[in-house]
Amino acid sequence: MEMIGTGSTSTARGRRNRSDALARVLTFLRANLARTADELRPIAEGCVVSSPSLPAVWSVNHVRVAVPLAFQSIVELADEQMRRCRYLQVLLENQDAGPALEAEFRGASWKTERELLMALSAPPDREVDTSIVIDAGEAEAAEVMRRWYGEDELDPRALAQLVDFSRRESRACGDRLLGVRSSDGRLVAVSKLRGDGRTAQVEDVYTTPEARGRGFGRALVTRAVELARDAGHDLIFITADDNDWPKELYARIGFRPLGRLWQFHLG
Repeated sequence: MEMIGTGSTSTARGRRNRSDALARVLTFLRANLARTADELRPIAEGCVVSSPSLPAVWSVNHVRVAVPLAFQSIVELADEQMRRCRYLQVLLENQDAGPALEAEFRGASWKTERELLMALSAPPDREVDTSIVIDAGEAEAAEVMRRWYGEDELDPRALAQLVDFSRRESRACGDRLLGVRSSDGRLVAVSKLRGDGRTAQVEDVYTTPEARGRGFGRALVTRAVELARDAGHDLIFITADDNDWPKELYARIGFRPLGRLWQFHLG
């Protein structure tokens, strides 16, 4: 297992290891986008991700910016590349430009979100029994995902498209669907594991409200890590909302910050 950022984080070697790992993660994410979206078109600034078949799903309809650009240049780029959309969605990969641009977009009344990319690089704070984790069926996992998306009180059309996107993405990326059942046999927690033989991602970790507080999320992530290691992946990562508590759970399991992605939305 590749240990990212161990030892003194001030050393040049540590910075290089994190930079290399972040580059691998970003490449992995783009490759899976290309499999899932209707089209991924490279441009000088990064790429344009377009899915007219899923117009309500922002994650497959956006401009992805990989280079440093000024606020106004990004807005003009989004206007140009997303003329057919009812909204503008930008995802920024550049680590140096992100913090200042986040403030500018927020000041211009755009919705801003920040995702934390975390790589497994430390031992967990305790051992966990993962025997409760099972392989879930596609249909039942989709129903749990429907409950998750439904927490945002979306209109039925958008909700249906998000569930369709989740199913499409899992099929395109060859996800292994993991779950936990309640005592009555219902699926009450899910996660996904995807990998390419070297890099693996633990994704979409969710527990239904009535089943929370019982350690199901930790068990799911821990089991996904076990499976990823067994398959030979030397870089395992997970994403978390940088403003929410799950990142603290992932840190206890052994994940450490690797980089961030900034998302800006208008419309």
